[in-house]
Amino acid sequence: MLRLEREKKQQVLTQSVSSPDDLQEKIARRAYQLYEEGGFLNGNEMDHWLKAEREILKERPSA
Repeated sequence: MLRLEREKKQQVLTQSVSSPDDLQEKIARRAYQLYEEGGFLNGNEMDHWLKAEREILKERPSA
């Protein structure tokens, strides 16, 4: 189960981003994964979004 979660995370992080809309979609998908991993508990939406954003932006190549 943990391996599957890591693989799903890696898939999201390694997808290329070609536009701001793609970036937002990628962050949204990762934020949903975090929500899923947290047992679908409400109230952490902002935390999930910000964590996803940090992860995605950290993995992006510098321009």
